[in-house]
Amino acid sequence: MEVHHHPDLHHKPKPWKEYLLEYLMIFLAVMTGFFAESYREHLSERSKEHEYMVNIKKDLVKEAKNLDLWIPSTFVRVRKFDTLISYIQTNGPVANGSNMYYLARISTRNAVFEPSDNTILEMKSSGNLRLIRHREIINNLMDMERLLEQYRNLLDVEGKEDILSYPLLGELFDATIFDRMLKINMTHILSEQEYASLSLNFISKPPGNPQLLSHDKEKINLLIYYLHQRKASFLGAARMMLSIRALVTQIIKQIDEEYKLNDE
Repeated sequence: MEVHHHPDLHHKPKPWKEYLLEYLMIFLAVMTGFFAESYREHLSERSKEHEYMVNIKKDLVKEAKNLDLWIPSTFVRVRKFDTLISYIQTNGPVANGSNMYYLARISTRNAVFEPSDNTILEMKSSGNLRLIRHREIINNLMDMERLLEQYRNLLDVEGKEDILSYPLLGELFDATIFDRMLKINMTHILSEQEYASLSLNFISKPPGNPQLLSHDKEKINLLIYYLHQRKASFLGAARMMLSIRALVTQIIKQIDEEYKLNDE
């Protein structure tokens, strides 16, 4: 009869060095994968950072061009308030009533500089400001955002001052003349330069030499006060825009140096 030999169920244990080798191989495989993934994430973040900085620079260049239009036009507007005040405080007829009516009509317009900070706002909302490695650039961008917020707050105040002058303008000036000064042009779209300079495309000077309806001293004094407050607000806005313009120039220079974007 054939005899079957059962295999020996007691295996000889592996040497401890083999276990150590297997552990090291698994450890190296895991660490290699970890480092590879970290490196891919690092490259992805650096790519995103570069893309964001390109877009930030584009926004800043656009902002610089707009500020170069708005800053001088704001100082011009302040001088127009001075001229209007000199007209309405005159006792008796003024020599250039047409210009007085024109300045009074545009005094209520709220054309304001609109910041080009879309990329910064997007990065703040998405938490991607952390991608910018250069602390000085981040600090300057945050300083610019604080100035822009102060500028917006000042415009809110200026808008309230504007509304206060409406009833007095209606009592002292002939509203029918204001209405005839309005030109309807549905096809013309204002450029940034026209918008900043209070373009004549929609409001024209009236013919002749129209005068005030009333020379009530209290009403005239109150209107001058409101115009003075608006003039002061515009001066404050102009100073803020000058500070923002200086920061914009500095940040563009930093971005070009750190990210080599001189040609982008």
